[in-house]
Amino acid sequence: MSSATDEFGPFCGALGCTEDADVVINHPEHGRRTVCENHAEGHEVVADV
Repeated sequence: MSSATDEFGPFCGALGCTEDADVVINHPEHGRRTVCENHAEGHEVVADV
């Protein structure tokens, strides 16, 4: 069972990523996204999860 189906979370919103979410970023094309630290790189962090 992947971590995306074990009913815990929140999870990273990046396509194909099943890591736990760490922050909310302001993505220039997609708006606010909840993502892990790896996918937050290079984006403005607007909140912690």
